[in-house]
Amino acid sequence: MPAAPASGLSAKGAARRRFAKAGAGATGVVLTLYSQPGMACTYCGISPSAAMSAIGQNKKIGTLSHKGPAAVCNGQPPSYWANEETRWPAGCSKTDPFHRHFSCATFSNWYNESCNNVVIGANYDASRVGQHLMAAYLNVLSGRVNFISIESIKAAWTEWSTKGYYEPIAGQKWYANDIVGYLAGTMD
Repeated sequence: MPAAPASGLSAKGAARRRFAKAGAGATGVVLTLYSQPGMACTYCGISPSAAMSAIGQNKKIGTLSHKGPAAVCNGQPPSYWANEETRWPAGCSKTDPFHRHFSCATFSNWYNESCNNVVIGANYDASRVGQHLMAAYLNVLSGRVNFISIESIKAAWTEWSTKGYYEPIAGQKWYANDIVGYLAGTMD
């Protein structure tokens, strides 16, 4: 049976499809996303490792138990944070150099780039990983998302920027499209 045309998909829908195909293809199981009326984001309350765990156990993401406080799922996309009128949360300024929040080599393009330029989409960030990680970081700092930690966002950046991929769980590699697909699902 031929695949359904992807032309009618939004950018977020296409990113989610790439994420689902990459994760499911790598583990040989089918990923079923769970949707709940009124749920703000696709991956509400689901960390990257929990998403991969669900795939590995052939479980629907919505069936995973969430321990701790109720998930806060009000993540905003990079375009929201790039808006000149948007106030950024305490702890991060639009003019801060990127390296103040994310480790990077002093010779890289990212080192002295402003956090605002990264979230806008610096011209060397064709994959948009930096842009989405910066937005995820701001979402956590602002309390808009509570199921992803600052440490995991920084770890994803460090691994991706040094290795070219991020491992949410041992042996499962997420490349740029996978990282952006997951993060976009936390920003609906």
